[in-house]
Amino acid sequence: MPDSLDLISLGLDGPYLAIRDGRLTLEGADLGAIANQFGTPCYVTSEGQIRTNYRRLRDAFAKLYPATRLLYANKANNSFAIRRILTQEGAGGDCFGLGELTLCLQAGVPSDSLVLNGSNKGEEELTTAVERGVRINIDHPDELVLLERVAARLKRLAEVNLRILPFSYADLGSLGGDLVEIALDTSHDKWGMDRESAREALTWALRSVWVKPRGLHMHVSRLRPNAEPFMLACNLLTQAMAELRDAAGWTPDTLDLGGGYAHLRDPESGAPAGSHAVATSEEYATVMIRTLRAGFQRYRLPEPELWLEPGRSLVSNATLLLTRVGIVKRLPNASVTWVNVDASTNHCLRASLQGYHYTVLPVERPDAAPDTTVTVTGPTCTLDVIAADRQMPRVQTGDLLAILDVGGYAEVMATQFNLLPRPASVLVHKGDAEPIRRRETYADLTAGQMLPARLI
Repeated sequence: MPDSLDLISLGLDGPYLAIRDGRLTLEGADLGAIANQFGTPCYVTSEGQIRTNYRRLRDAFAKLYPATRLLYANKANNSFAIRRILTQEGAGGDCFGLGELTLCLQAGVPSDSLVLNGSNKGEEELTTAVERGVRINIDHPDELVLLERVAARLKRLAEVNLRILPFSYADLGSLGGDLVEIALDTSHDKWGMDRESAREALTWALRSVWVKPRGLHMHVSRLRPNAEPFMLACNLLTQAMAELRDAAGWTPDTLDLGGGYAHLRDPESGAPAGSHAVATSEEYATVMIRTLRAGFQRYRLPEPELWLEPGRSLVSNATLLLTRVGIVKRLPNASVTWVNVDASTNHCLRASLQGYHYTVLPVERPDAAPDTTVTVTGPTCTLDVIAADRQMPRVQTGDLLAILDVGGYAEVMATQFNLLPRPASVLVHKGDAEPIRRRETYADLTAGQMLPARLI
């Protein structure tokens, strides 16, 4: 059992999330005061951390490849305030569906910095994209038929990228170790085209009056804590560029390399924070740009503009979930203490769905030596385990806990199971806390329901 937290490995010694005078703070803000003002559970986000995350990734790529554009993946966190922060920083937007596209347009993102993704886009979202001049990532050749009809009706040119599958074309015999596992992973084949379908789509688009092919898109997706999968993706992309040039005489002016970048304490790894190495922004940039440029030279290709679609790497470590301890249950013959809290896996759903390993710390004395094995559980009628078998300092009823790194895929996936209201959300800027989403009321939970007259 460790004597205390390794503050450096956990990233708790920085300017945003830090331990000051024995208390966990966010941008210097007193988390206890925030809990008292806004109640618990409550999402609390550091504006400064988001801006720092964005600038570091942007600068890492711009230094090596100036023609790089970051398009924030809104699916990670669709808070309007967070979207505005990233709009101010210059981020474009990766939009899955009309809702995220509408959010970006309302938040002032320029249309030429937006891209519409999805495997089954409908006429309404395609119409909005074409009307506003938003690039569309084509997922299947059949999608072009509907798109051309929409563009012809609007008399507007539709600009598209062709989304190709990431790893299924790899020559497995030339790969080693982890890359073989990655190449065989077909769990994301819902999105993207194989090479033959991509050639078919390109040929179709080149003949169209209303559709203009501009780029290629590939999304690595599943978390890998290093840059190796992106090296493979960059090799495959330049190879695909050469094949399409030779087949159709076309080269893309845009390469969209999607997202999937890890970050320190990334809970998606399923492993304790600090137990594995995670690539930095600079390491991702170095490997990807070096690999791309080698491919451009090998196949004699022009250098296109590079688009990236980072999501959780920009927002995940900026948000924590404050929760209050209720009943602490210690059974006589059990090795684990059950710590009941007012937060739930409703509010960080991927803990139960995908085994996310969230770091959970007491707000008071978070760096104290752990002396108890606890399982942190929520109030619903399921097991509702937020963190299992964790070593923590002893906690008691009324204490505050902080669940770290919930900025990505927690608030956007929050549910109302057992009719639990979804939490409030607060933005911290230089020590000041401001509400950015009100807590749901019990009236909100049934406001959308309707009762037939015969049941009244």
